[in-house]
Amino acid sequence: MSRLTFFLLFITTSLFAQNVEQTYRNPVIAGDLPDPTVIRVGNDYYAAGTTSEFVPDYPLFHSKDLINWERIGAVFTNPPAWIKGDCWAPELYYNNGTYFVYYTARKKSDNISCIGVASTTDITKGFTDHGPLIEWGNEAIDAYIFKDDDGKLYISWKAYGLDKRPIEILASELSADGLSLVGEHFTLTDHTKGWIGRGDEGQCIVKRNGYYYHFYSIGGCCDNRCDYRVHVSRAKSLRGEWEQYEPNAILQGGGAWLCSGHGTLVQTPDNRYFYLYHAYNTNDFEYVGRQALLDELVWNDETGWPYFKYGNTPTTQAPVPFKGTVQQRNIDFNDDFSSAEKDKFWQWDMYSSKPVATKNSNSLNLTNTKEGYSFWGINSQTGNYTMSTKVSTKGSNFKGLTIYGGINKLYAWGVSGNEIKLFKLDNDQKTELYSTPAGNSSTIYLKAEAINARLYRFYWSTNDIEWHIFPLNNQHVDISGLPQWGRGLRIGLLVENNGNDNNATFSHFNLTNKY
Repeated sequence: MSRLTFFLLFITTSLFAQNVEQTYRNPVIAGDLPDPTVIRVGNDYYAAGTTSEFVPDYPLFHSKDLINWERIGAVFTNPPAWIKGDCWAPELYYNNGTYFVYYTARKKSDNISCIGVASTTDITKGFTDHGPLIEWGNEAIDAYIFKDDDGKLYISWKAYGLDKRPIEILASELSADGLSLVGEHFTLTDHTKGWIGRGDEGQCIVKRNGYYYHFYSIGGCCDNRCDYRVHVSRAKSLRGEWEQYEPNAILQGGGAWLCSGHGTLVQTPDNRYFYLYHAYNTNDFEYVGRQALLDELVWNDETGWPYFKYGNTPTTQAPVPFKGTVQQRNIDFNDDFSSAEKDKFWQWDMYSSKPVATKNSNSLNLTNTKEGYSFWGINSQTGNYTMSTKVSTKGSNFKGLTIYGGINKLYAWGVSGNEIKLFKLDNDQKTELYSTPAGNSSTIYLKAEAINARLYRFYWSTNDIEWHIFPLNNQHVDISGLPQWGRGLRIGLLVENNGNDNNATFSHFNLTNKY
């Protein structure tokens, strides 16, 4: 190697390393995490997001730098008894040594969504539920908490079913302990005073230089027809008349990310603002779901209006919030069931039955206690991945891998009796797509490969060496239509209770993601 070649290689490598160190890429939390919330406590940042019908409810994340997030648990390991589903839009808040979460959930008693509240003094050990706080009209969702300069707490929410009035964002003072409303509610979107409303939601409020700034999202949020975007208004008084920044959104879809919105602003120790929000990736879209992105917000010194530092569409790559930090992007998942380390990632469907999970000698046994199918899985984090497992053939019931939209919307690849099967469920209509004898092996290796989120190939083997493939000739199974409104797909394990057998034993579960 010549000196010139060596010198050029050294410069290129140094510049590349510098670029990697000084920038991060979105998403900062991969996989389905709609309606993200973020708070700062000292030098620690905590985030959470929507889980819909998947449990544990409202996953919790911790970060020191806003770009590297570690899963630390969930608000609820099991849902409170009063909750039916639709576990949306948690909002974290910290006050005087206590962590609060104000969350949306649908009640079993009347099927109406309301806002509940829970608290803890140790965010790593789960929350104590205090039940519903706001029950309003036909629905109350999307809480946000704001502390004013005088120390008073306020909560705002999106309210449906008001008497002969459109959807509005309402607000009320909160008690000092954060557990009850004080006084009369008031509106932040007064349509009688010229407010241009579009189903506003996902709001957050900050105060700066004498103005209250109200950030809110409009448009369709939650499927491939979405047009979600972020607008802002301001007022001199929280109860005053709000001036809307019109007509343009300050953040909207474009480039690699679409339908951006419903986020929370967090202030760093050096008084910069970062917005954690959700958006759909243009390639993976609703198959992976709305993922958590981060972008910096700044203010125009002349007009006082805020704008996003790197444009009004989500960034794919931007400078790191704190110099000297490097984003780690290892999102593969491997669980050999030898410890509890990965337990916090596994989910089940509250609309189905929770399988009984037990571990023994580096294996996982799942027991389905109710007739039908039971799911045990994780988020998919990209549209291109391979998941694999090894399963015991013992029993006449089905057990194997699944691509899961819901208990009545899924694809299943695995073993049933002495046969390898692929079938789909679509609103309880079962269609078998493949079946072949499994032979006399006591265990079967299974793999499913996702390509561009929608196309799949399926593999099985008795020895982890010689693999059989379906479909043949480079064909694929198209799963279009599987995602359900408002949530990305899950992937993982499925076990059937067929009345005779109800358990399955798995030796590992591995997920390898590809970009």
